[in-house]
Amino acid sequence: METKEIFKRLGLPKHSDAIYDRLGHDGPMGATRLCVAANLHRPAAYRALSSLLTRRFVFKTKNGRRNLYHAANARLIATAFAQTSAIVTEKMAKQAVADDRYKQKEIRFLSGFKGIQAAFDDVINHMKRGEIFYRYTSERDLDAVNKYLSKDYRTMRDKKKLERMVISNPVSGKKKKPRLERFVKFIPPDIDLFDQNIIQLVYGDRISLIDLNTERVLIIENKPLADFQKVIFKQLYGKLPLP
Repeated sequence: METKEIFKRLGLPKHSDAIYDRLGHDGPMGATRLCVAANLHRPAAYRALSSLLTRRFVFKTKNGRRNLYHAANARLIATAFAQTSAIVTEKMAKQAVADDRYKQKEIRFLSGFKGIQAAFDDVINHMKRGEIFYRYTSERDLDAVNKYLSKDYRTMRDKKKLERMVISNPVSGKKKKPRLERFVKFIPPDIDLFDQNIIQLVYGDRISLIDLNTERVLIIENKPLADFQKVIFKQLYGKLPLP
């Protein structure tokens, strides 16, 4: 790697490489001669020289009343560059861990009976009092789905006065008892088959996909994506006929 690129990565000002290389090639010299040798105006040369002195890549000695500037051993630069690279690597590693933690928070995978139960509980725990959640439900057996619910699921849901809008298949939807806080519409079987045994819940800034066939759950926490799904749900719900 060239001196120019190394100094750039170390945060040294422009032309620092020209000053250092000139001193390394021609040996010690005063400031005036250094400006000429490096073909630099005095302000640019002094700015670079000051930074090089601070980093100890250049040092000065006295020759009578004059200051002579010397290029320090290149090992000092190599050591500084290695230390900077180590710091950058450490920071990037920490950032990677933070990114992984964020992704783990944003996307969660659950499985089994407890996983599905936790997905339903998450709706209640995540939402605020009086909010609405949206449910696509193509379950084949409503009674089997109800067994996943925690004992206090309905109590907590009603205590928070949560409302829900549901798009269901007629077989499952007609088994649901009428409730003031629940609004259900069906996808008519003559339009399309809706019995994949999948449930999708859209609530707050989260989306939960429940595969009842394999007892696997995917929960995504992403507000724009959740809002996007809410718009699609409302549009479809508005176009479905009343039961």
